[in-house]
Amino acid sequence: MNNPFSPPDIWQARRILAIQPHYDDNDVAAGGTLAALAAAGAELIYLTVTDDLVGVVDQDQTDEAMAAGLRADQRRAGEIIGVRGHHWLGYPDAGDFDYFDLRRQLIRHIRLIRPDFILTVDPWMPYEAHNDHIITGRAAAEAAILYGLPRLKTDPEVDAGFEPFDLLGIAFYGTAYPNTVQDISGVWEQKKEAVRQYQAQFTEEEMEGLLRALAFKCREYAAGEPFEFGEPLKILRTLHLHGYPQAIST
Repeated sequence: MNNPFSPPDIWQARRILAIQPHYDDNDVAAGGTLAALAAAGAELIYLTVTDDLVGVVDQDQTDEAMAAGLRADQRRAGEIIGVRGHHWLGYPDAGDFDYFDLRRQLIRHIRLIRPDFILTVDPWMPYEAHNDHIITGRAAAEAAILYGLPRLKTDPEVDAGFEPFDLLGIAFYGTAYPNTVQDISGVWEQKKEAVRQYQAQFTEEEMEGLLRALAFKCREYAAGEPFEFGEPLKILRTLHLHGYPQAIST
């Protein structure tokens, strides 16, 4: 008999909604896993919460020019990873935005896109100080358990056409409590090339430093495993996200 409390298998996912605070978070933290999933036939949809303007290196540009550059970077990286579609919510980077408004937008997109898996940043990572990450991860997690409740309204057109469906699970990256390490050795070069596309927020020197750090950490994550590069994930069922204290050790 299958254990209903065991973590779900992310490799069964056919459509994944990857929700990120900033334009590069998915690929920096989980780009190898996402590339491997895309190669296995999963449809990847990226949803970016903030406008990401605060971190742009050349602040002499207009906001419109910066936004265009960020999206161009993201699209190039997405082509390398195998992303099928992008959605941008445009909340202010490192700014003041409302948790409940974000949760409503995420529920709307879950109902619209109908993923069978969600991937997002772990908001419960110890010492995480960036509020964009905390709010995004928590809103995504709560949206994953509330999206099927019709009394929570989002968009009249989307809500009117909503038909119930099941999420297989949710995967958190940037986590201190992983329950799996994904083998990304075969797509490591693909991940590196995707990360290199994020030029708007990194100087050449900073990018090389980031890639060295990623190589070091991905080798460290794979220590003791039969592969060279790994990415850690915390994969849970939605039932683990409410009233289930064992989730931290699941």
